[in-house]
Amino acid sequence: MRPLGNDSLADDVEAELLFDDRLVIAAGVNSRWTRRRKMNLAELIDEPWILPPPDTWHHARVADAFQAQGLGMPKASFNSLSMTLRMQLLAAGPYISVFANSVMRLNAHRYNVTVLPIDLPAPPWPVVLATLKNRTLTPVVERFVACARVVAKSFGPEARRS
Repeated sequence: MRPLGNDSLADDVEAELLFDDRLVIAAGVNSRWTRRRKMNLAELIDEPWILPPPDTWHHARVADAFQAQGLGMPKASFNSLSMTLRMQLLAAGPYISVFANSVMRLNAHRYNVTVLPIDLPAPPWPVVLATLKNRTLTPVVERFVACARVVAKSFGPEARRS
């Protein structure tokens, strides 16, 4: 484990880096976009998007990715944080949305959605396991932590290439 930083929170919390995650663009498996092997953000700008609300960190990441390509933010058909709602709408309609790659790897097959072949110029972010220092974990929490580490290994650098 490694400390979080130099602030007062670091005195009480330890954080273990599990993996780095990134945003991906997704659509339903029956979308016209899934038949394409290559595409870019400019081609998707006028599509019906389901975006996270504007005051969220992942909305800011999407905005940064479009800005890095010299594009404005696409107009959202609507905004939602609900992963389930967004996945179901993607599967049923013409929508496009963004998700964490880890969310897609665990849920895409359940909802008949797929990642589109676009590399977003957004930096990855760390997924960490935070625990209080000097506290004994219960056996259930210890088991959860062990399982989280196993799952996190599947999101490592080797898995991202597949």
